[in-house]
Amino acid sequence: MEEHKSAMEINLSLPSNNSDKDRFNNGYFFEFEKYIENEHNYMTTIYFTPIVICTTLFGNSAILITIWKTSSLHSAANILLSSLAVSDLAVGLIVQPLFIASVQCRMYSVFILYVTVGIFFSIASFFTVTAIGIERLLALQLHLRYHAVVTQFRVTWVVIFIYFISAVIASSSLWVLGAPSVVYISFIFGNFVVYIKIYLIIRRHQRQIQHQQRQQQDNIFSAAKRFKKTALKTFLVCIVLVCCYMPYSLVVKIALIAGLHFPPKVYSITVALIFLNSSINPLLYCWRDREIRTALKQLFGC
Repeated sequence: MEEHKSAMEINLSLPSNNSDKDRFNNGYFFEFEKYIENEHNYMTTIYFTPIVICTTLFGNSAILITIWKTSSLHSAANILLSSLAVSDLAVGLIVQPLFIASVQCRMYSVFILYVTVGIFFSIASFFTVTAIGIERLLALQLHLRYHAVVTQFRVTWVVIFIYFISAVIASSSLWVLGAPSVVYISFIFGNFVVYIKIYLIIRRHQRQIQHQQRQQQDNIFSAAKRFKKTALKTFLVCIVLVCCYMPYSLVVKIALIAGLHFPPKVYSITVALIFLNSSINPLLYCWRDREIRTALKQLFGC
């Protein structure tokens, strides 16, 4: 027992001089210390996280295999959806195991690796969700020119850029405290603007129905209704993402800045919500897209 305690003390110690503390970011050490200081958090990590890992790996792998094996799903929009599924898959494959390792070993260096990789994939997810919203907006604005402008080649380069800029932001997060939070807020604001524009376009289309003949009216109404459903379902993916990530950010920032002490269970729940998002998303993909739902049933013989 004494050996275990002494090893823990060594692993938890911060560098002694101030410059090293700044380099390793005192804020992240605060998060690490708060999470491992309670046995409840430790047990949650051991028993809850592996279950979420299994559901995350199965759900996102199923989505990726379905899109890959179904030729009718090889579209520009589904490249973005696949990118989001890859981010979620990586959370279950890399981020969550790193989290378990950091808590079990109680090593700050492993925790920093977990934080950096976790920020990388979370930023990539936020970027991709925003890109999906912009793609829906372009589908409404461009009409017949959509397929000429939004090509698979261009969307692929957008995905490459998303992962590149996510890597830059994740690296800078070790040196600039609060950089990820600024990015998250920017994404929330950007998505709000995009979906407001989508809503206004759909409203304009619905008003145009009143000036068309009856046959054309039915066609326009059907198209507007279809786009409205797709946009709302896409927006729900964004809302779920924000709801899963925001509680943890708020708890940590409030505790760090204001000096408030939350119960240890709060840290467990907020971290669990982040990991749970990667398991929820595959269900949202199936609910959002009838083609994916049908292809998934055919692939698994349901």
